[in-house]
Amino acid sequence: MAMRDEVKEQQQKLKGKSFQEKLGYFWDYYKVHTIVVLFAAFAIGIFIKDMVTSKDDAFSAVVLNSYGYEQQADFQEDFAAYAGIDTKTYNCQIDASSTLSLDAMTQLDLAFSQRLAGMVQTNALDAFISDTEIFGHYAEEMMFQDLREELDAEEYEKYEPYFYYVDAALIEQKAQEQEEFYSDSPQEDAADPADPSAMEEPVPVGIYLPDSAKLAQWNCYADGYANGYADTGESPVFGFVFSGQHLDIAHLFLAYLTG
Repeated sequence: MAMRDEVKEQQQKLKGKSFQEKLGYFWDYYKVHTIVVLFAAFAIGIFIKDMVTSKDDAFSAVVLNSYGYEQQADFQEDFAAYAGIDTKTYNCQIDASSTLSLDAMTQLDLAFSQRLAGMVQTNALDAFISDTEIFGHYAEEMMFQDLREELDAEEYEKYEPYFYYVDAALIEQKAQEQEEFYSDSPQEDAADPADPSAMEEPVPVGIYLPDSAKLAQWNCYADGYANGYADTGESPVFGFVFSGQHLDIAHLFLAYLTG
């Protein structure tokens, strides 16, 4: 049946009907069409709202395995005020709720590691803090800036006693062995990250935070700060992510944590 004839047929059926009867007929006949249209309008409305209300990130950090999720919102708000970030216009993201275990590697661990990789690849992460084991893993993946290039003279002097080092020569050796799939030479153990004298090519990539009053204030690594870290080798480590777009704010974040 042609569309014109179908329309005439429907008009004939409604002839002489009351408004309520016409409304009921319309709903029965066009119910599916109406639901689809309303759903599409709703989805488009949400999309437009997100576009209008979305904010750019002024800063993004991960404070991994800190278990500081209960005060994460206050942590973000306090640092945003310190750094002068207008949170009505920009986002200040500090993730203190995520966890990662390299031993268990559950589905949650895998999901976070993939999310972290995505953030680094898309320049969406500026600073990273974690326990030493996790930090060492990502330091070997070259995720952090060389502090000799990143810090100014004043910062370098202030933080040098707390530097976390990697041995660039050892990392290169491991990379070559992985490419060859095997090696006849024995695997060399990594040196103490706080002792560059034992390394062939030491590169500072992290800063130990043994007495951060701010991390303690926001219940990050609460057990460690409550008991007092015996030495820098057990404390959380801070690093500037090599692909970060807001490293100026990351420097303020480091000053905020160590002030």
